[in-house]
Amino acid sequence: MIHESRHWKEPLLRAATWLSKLCVEEGDAGERSLVRVERELFIGFYAIRKLLETFKVSPSTKELKLALQAYTALPDRKVDYFNRADIDKFFNLSHPMNEHRNIGFICNQIVHSYIFIIDLREDGALNGFFVTPDSMRFKKLYFIELGQVVHALRLVGKDYPRNMQYQRNPKTGQWEVHEQLV
Repeated sequence: MIHESRHWKEPLLRAATWLSKLCVEEGDAGERSLVRVERELFIGFYAIRKLLETFKVSPSTKELKLALQAYTALPDRKVDYFNRADIDKFFNLSHPMNEHRNIGFICNQIVHSYIFIIDLREDGALNGFFVTPDSMRFKKLYFIELGQVVHALRLVGKDYPRNMQYQRNPKTGQWEVHEQLV
């Protein structure tokens, strides 16, 4: 249960700033940077997923849709633990499909990822990452651009609803946002 959301949201803003400025170097420093990218993304999107389950973010944030590219799996090819970095052998990377998915979907892709590959530009800047969870590893691979990631981290990190009215759903017995007052 998240009581004080500030402690969950402020790290999201710091992560967004750091990720947007990152330039990965060669050697040990670069390897440490890549490990931090993974950690910031995994912990950040886990935090977002937990915040989505609360009344600590607005309904519009919970409905946020992000643009991403999807790649279908190649027929008769099975990605496994030892070859999962070879995404070009298992997914049709030459034919991306554009999709818009809600932030909760993105969180689950990252938190449950089976494939997670960071994509860098030639200058070492972070471009985005490829991800798919275990449940979809034989079907689809997604690419999420850095701009979409930074947008999501900042949106959730800055979202402090001022006033909401709740109503208990008579069918489920659970509280729901009835009206958000601006």
